[in-house]
Amino acid sequence: MVTLDRQVVTDNWKHLRVPFQITLAPIFLWGYFVSGERPAWRLIPTFIAFHFFLYTGITAYNSYFDRDEGPVGGMERPPAVRESLLPLSVAMQAAGFVLALFGGPAFCFIYLAFVVLGVLYSHPASRWKAKLVLSTLVVCGGQGALGFLAGWAVARGEIGSAAGLRGLLGAASAALTTFGMYPLTQVYQIEEDRRRGDRTICVALGARGGLRVSQLAFVAAGITSVALASRFYQPADALVLACAYLLLIWRVGRFRTEYASLTRSEAFWAVLRLSYGASAAFMLFIFARLAA
Repeated sequence: MVTLDRQVVTDNWKHLRVPFQITLAPIFLWGYFVSGERPAWRLIPTFIAFHFFLYTGITAYNSYFDRDEGPVGGMERPPAVRESLLPLSVAMQAAGFVLALFGGPAFCFIYLAFVVLGVLYSHPASRWKAKLVLSTLVVCGGQGALGFLAGWAVARGEIGSAAGLRGLLGAASAALTTFGMYPLTQVYQIEEDRRRGDRTICVALGARGGLRVSQLAFVAAGITSVALASRFYQPADALVLACAYLLLIWRVGRFRTEYASLTRSEAFWAVLRLSYGASAAFMLFIFARLAA
């Protein structure tokens, strides 16, 4: 008879970081919204496949090899890494693929591309996370552009139409927004990343330099999003997005000036509040527009 150690189950569950995965939801939903299609039933199983199974599985896979001791995205005090975390991460991704079948071939292809990128990013044999350019491309091109295309694929059943201006602007805004968030999640991990040999943006440029890159990425993302809304939607949509990105740029700038006086724990919570706040605001906007 197989028995489960309650502490092991608890630790493994924490490493999935389920609540934090929701901060990535606006990217997927943005792709669905920009596609121009109305909400359909398959949005529900594919959303669950992506955010509860795929992202959690990839996150756990990364945690297994990183073995963080300090704050990481969505978790201030990581628990011990158990050997069962690796098979759990694989099982989560495999289970999610079953649900991904509801999204059609294009969505399944994107799902599998995420799995491959997750391995290349984290596994010691490749460890793209340790390489500045490759890690940035995985995050921007993977979580950003591919995440956007996943939502588009669910909505339209294909991704070829995303090659038009609407799709290109949408994908670019998603990639640039993700690029802006990336240094924020690195800034309180600089010492640990440096000890592991991971050359992140903040390791390469320092905390203030990394946060400056974050601001510039949000400027570019805001311009792209406003251009998209101005071309294809209502002036009110463009105004809302412009105000949202201006607020985000201002908040990152304020955090950059305050960072030197913050403890690592304070920096972690400041970034977490910013991430949840920005995610909630963008999801509210997208849900309101989808409902309309």
